Amino acid sequence: MSKLLEISDLRITFESGFGKVDAVRGVNLAMDMGEAIAVVGASGSGKTVLGRSLLGLVDAPGVVRGSIKFGGAEIVGRSEHDLRDIRGLGIGMVFQDALDGLNPVYSIGSQLSETFTVRLGMSHSQGKARAIQIMEQVGIRRASERYNDYPHQFSGGMRQRICIAMAIGLKPKILIADEPTTALDVTVQAGILRLIKSLQSETGMGLIFVTHDLAVARMVSTRIVVMYAGQIVEEGPTEEIFRFPKHPYTKALLAAHPARVRTWRDLEPIPDAFVTDSSSGGDSAGHATPSIVVTN
Repeated sequence: MSKLLEISDLRITFESGFGKVDAVRGVNLAMDMGEAIAVVGASGSGKTVLGRSLLGLVDAPGVVRGSIKFGGAEIVGRSEHDLRDIRGLGIGMVFQDALDGLNPVYSIGSQLSETFTVRLGMSHSQGKARAIQIMEQVGIRRASERYNDYPHQFSGGMRQRICIAMAIGLKPKILIADEPTTALDVTVQAGILRLIKSLQSETGMGLIFVTHDLAVARMVSTRIVVMYAGQIVEEGPTEEIFRFPKHPYTKALLAAHPARVRTWRDLEPIPDAFVTDSSSGGDSAGHATPSIVVTN
């Protein structure tokens, strides 16, 4: 039986003024319904471009090679028309900045209801009722009164909740959350994380949570994937990764996390390079300077 998502030898490159940039290099990953995977790594490790590739959102000059299968159907190379049926209904995405997912000139309610009328074939009244219901589900108080409010009239945390509502309202089989709490304060962040976990538990959807925050990864995931310089260098059950990290980069990442030390003086800097790729040289210990990666 095939997996819900199967990624095989995925490679994403960009042409730049400095030559070819390898953003993702030979990634293999699979997941089933109900799984919660956290993709962690420092800025520039390839996390975000990996997530966007699952929806066919890598724009030129990016080139995607390899295979991404969702429900057995290939995504790489599909037309925009074909991808439309996958985006939202099959795979939903919440971006880091809520304003990226909201149109500032339309009310929140109209944007939500249009999503349901266009994608689910609901009538206008059904779409409005569903929009209000989903706003209430994600914790927007007085949702019926705020239906006609615009994005700028909501706080950052509320806008992020609305983006989550828009994504999960279509009941996707996989939700990709790309650092959705990075710009929020700690209290709001905790609420968003509880909301995502609760919605996943209720719907059974798969979750891919992209983050550089190890504490967040531990809270939301059952499996962790560690990325460095466009490669997966380690993956495994969340608690196993935290207790018994195997790869030098994973160990360095954990050693550099403030929650694991008593004072800032105990923090250890992360060395320059840990991985070797078939396209780059390396010594017998497996150390090499990786290709420069300029995307999250």
